[in-house]
Amino acid sequence: MTAFCLAIALQSVGADEQALPAVSPSIEHDAEYLLTTDDFSDAQFGMAVEGVSEDGGRITVRTTGAEFVFEPATGTLRLLQRLGTAREAAVVSLGEGTLAGLKIERRSEGAVLLSAREGELRIRINGDSLLMLRDAAEREVSYRLGFPPLTVRQAGGNYLFLDEYGGVGSYLATGFAASAEPYTGAAVSRRLQPDQILWLSVAPPREYPWEESLRDRVCWHWSMQTGYPPDSDIETWSRHGNILLQQSEVMLWKDWSLRFIPRNGVEEFERVNRTCERLGMRNIVYTSPLYFLTGTGLESRAMNSFDNFSVTGFSPGDGRGLNWPIFISEIAKVMREYRPDGLYFDGIYDNVVRTYIAARKAREIVGERGLLEYHATGSPPGGGVYLPQIDTYFNFILRGEGCQAQYTDPDYLRYFVSTYNISNSIGVLCNNNDYPLDKGFIDKLLDDNIRLHYLLGGPEDQRTQGMTRYYWPALNGGLRARVERAAAERGAAGTGIGEALRRAASSDASTLRPIYETGFADAGFRAEVDPTKAEDVALPDGWHAYLSPHSQGSISSEAGVLRIAALGNTVAYLERPVPDDTVAVECRVRGTAECGMSWGPGLLLRTGARTFRVGLRSDARAQVDRGGSQMLYAGYPVGKWFRLRLRFVDGCALYETSEDGTTWRCLQLEYVGALDGPKSVAVGKIPYDGSHTEYTDFGGPGGCEMSEVRVLGPAATE
Repeated sequence: MTAFCLAIALQSVGADEQALPAVSPSIEHDAEYLLTTDDFSDAQFGMAVEGVSEDGGRITVRTTGAEFVFEPATGTLRLLQRLGTAREAAVVSLGEGTLAGLKIERRSEGAVLLSAREGELRIRINGDSLLMLRDAAEREVSYRLGFPPLTVRQAGGNYLFLDEYGGVGSYLATGFAASAEPYTGAAVSRRLQPDQILWLSVAPPREYPWEESLRDRVCWHWSMQTGYPPDSDIETWSRHGNILLQQSEVMLWKDWSLRFIPRNGVEEFERVNRTCERLGMRNIVYTSPLYFLTGTGLESRAMNSFDNFSVTGFSPGDGRGLNWPIFISEIAKVMREYRPDGLYFDGIYDNVVRTYIAARKAREIVGERGLLEYHATGSPPGGGVYLPQIDTYFNFILRGEGCQAQYTDPDYLRYFVSTYNISNSIGVLCNNNDYPLDKGFIDKLLDDNIRLHYLLGGPEDQRTQGMTRYYWPALNGGLRARVERAAAERGAAGTGIGEALRRAASSDASTLRPIYETGFADAGFRAEVDPTKAEDVALPDGWHAYLSPHSQGSISSEAGVLRIAALGNTVAYLERPVPDDTVAVECRVRGTAECGMSWGPGLLLRTGARTFRVGLRSDARAQVDRGGSQMLYAGYPVGKWFRLRLRFVDGCALYETSEDGTTWRCLQLEYVGALDGPKSVAVGKIPYDGSHTEYTDFGGPGGCEMSEVRVLGPAATE
């Protein structure tokens, strides 16, 4: 869609309330639009193209956060970071001759467009330090980092490399990859197909808003009974914060999955706005690209209230984002007609292209001084990888809902929840749970420059007590120096992570010592669901069976094979403790019939509150799960035996598969730090997060088979 067509579509809504913009024809269409459009040509939200220069064939584009230096003679591109710290973040090799005749096509305060080889190569650099590249020819693109990363976030063909001061990322905007080789410290390389679009990111794209992060305190309102709080409540909350976030879900809007109409009328909605203004508060209201269904073909599944909620549940989310033009027109109407101070997005889309468009269009709509919050517990492109140039257009990024097990993971808090020197929005940890906000935990959050919302609890609420004693008093002028000291300490302590990844990638598993083995030959391995009894069933040799109530499940052993029958999206697995010195677990597994997807047959290691899982799926793919992130790999057909292995070396986790038990493929390699707490191994139909929770759609009959579980310890010393 061209910028002109989009403008016409939005104008048509204003002229005729029944007219809606057309849905997007494809992600490829939208990615091409972003690459070539005159849209987004203005500086936005403090990010701009600050200069373009040519010197002896070299072209340099300087943005707020980076410099992109093109050297046509060598076919290279240097990515220089300007914020966080000044450094060469990466050198990109595009191939000899790729940049021949590179020239500037258009330039503005918001973007620069370049081309080479009579337009076969097209490149766009936006003021937020995001580069987009498309070549008409097949092209090998590789890059080497200029710094040792302290976290490597990888999923499919997408990468994000960060340390305490920023980083770089690469993203397949089109032509998605099923998998990619794990990063081991060498160059990252990707062969692009003709006209495939690659994005390169340099972070952070803008300065961190220190003043706003100390001043702006959000009161988070949630209710299943009423969408509009009385004035007296708002006045009480205003003593603790200056922003009211109304996440009253379906009680706020009528037909909330299809359009945004104040449930109790515009006059009642405006009362809340006036009360907030009188009390010096700003008002953010709930909208959600993810749950907005108009134009998706899922309109019949929309919900309007909590009536019969126990049966209907929430509306399904639609992560495709094909209806983004309709959603943008709807939030434009909300801001124009109801005049809140900003919007809260409860999730967005599952691809970077449409999410980037939605983020930038939303910022245009609310204005430079308006408020945007993005509830981004999961972010595109997924698997723990995210795009800082999406997050940066939001004042607040809220992460961590339902992920309390990850709150003890320093990598998760610092490089996923905290946005400092990454997107430089204000990173907020979701605390709508009973996780204790004690001094030690709040100190960790503050060291990582993470904020909290006020959940409106009374003086007896432990969250209110923790924030009163330890959190609010620390939001002062001394916090910046504290954050920077902690960053320096983490940076000094973490310099060996890159070397640890290299050692883990080249390590030899053949020397590991077996410390437990079973072939499930004992016929006593048998369990069936009895809804009147507990799900936990004791079995021989320290194993326990977990079968969820709706699983229709059974577990039995015959001739050394553990057979599990259960509905596809339910729980049916065995678990037993393993010794503290366990460094690897493995098993043999195959799916039979419908074996499940995120509830498919797998191998899991539980250590303290953390879980690591590798498994198979009904769609002939393997799956790696950690901390709510999920990565998928093609080539694992149902009915075929595979070996799965989880191995830990020098603080790194290796997720591995094999067909013959001799040649192993590493699906994922990542640094996870020390494994604290008691350990246990689980095999069977295990949910992606290691819980006992069923999916709302239980699925059809299915099953899997397991055998040859092995627990391995370090090699014996002389």
